[in-house]
Amino acid sequence: MSKYCLSKSRVMKTLCGIYIINNIDIFNFKASRKNQITYHHIIEVIDLEALGFPTKKTVENGLAITRNGHIYLHLIEDYAPDIFYHLNKIILLITKERRLPTLEERSLIQIFLEAFEYRMQEYYKIEPVLLKREPNNFIKK
Repeated sequence: MSKYCLSKSRVMKTLCGIYIINNIDIFNFKASRKNQITYHHIIEVIDLEALGFPTKKTVENGLAITRNGHIYLHLIEDYAPDIFYHLNKIILLITKERRLPTLEERSLIQIFLEAFEYRMQEYYKIEPVLLKREPNNFIKK
């Protein structure tokens, strides 16, 4: 497990083992002391509560991403639900199969992030730390 994981739980150990490679999350954010790995609910707690389902953190309903990735994903959800919808489709696929995104899926993720950034240029200043991601070619095929 990554030394930058906020939680030492069994669920987070499992999720980090699946979704974090070389301390980099699926959005290409590098984990660090300032950008630790967090748990992201695929189905939000409020929706689970409304359906009467348990809200505890599980492998099936979770994704390990960095703090910056988490903040950025929710920013996209709030300001560009259409882009979030497409990102979430990839997230749902990889979490269902419990695997890292393929290089093609990573490329799509980056395209969606860049589309969001382009759209927000006129409306919302995105924190520079959220624009700093690792290149997409850090993983060997």
